[in-house]
Amino acid sequence: MANKLLDEIKVLVVDDMATLRESIVTLLRGVGFTKVSSAQDGVKALLKIEDAYNEKEPYRLILSDINMPECNGIELLKKLKADDRFKDIPVVMISTENEAATVMDAIQAGAVNYILKPFTTETLKAKLNEIGKFLK
Repeated sequence: MANKLLDEIKVLVVDDMATLRESIVTLLRGVGFTKVSSAQDGVKALLKIEDAYNEKEPYRLILSDINMPECNGIELLKKLKADDRFKDIPVVMISTENEAATVMDAIQAGAVNYILKPFTTETLKAKLNEIGKFLK
């Protein structure tokens, strides 16, 4: 993906662990994304997604943890896919869980990819290249 494209893509990182959330934000900025923000759970993420949409600057990529309080990543994903305004936003799930059932739940709910924690910048770049076709 060209850096010009990365400059235009607004990204939301959703994770309940502040240090991990900030690490992911830093990694995304390191690969060229400039419009990156974060939320600590699915409820706060939904509010940010709604606000961004209403401000005519919608998110175009979401990276979300699965295990979070209030509204977990799978619940967030299902809510996004059920809403016509947000159903086309590509969502990448991030988790320490590598059980096939959890991965399948995420994919069946509409995730475009799945990243296992911990991950490196190289892994993130590879996954983002894989989902490049979803970024409009």
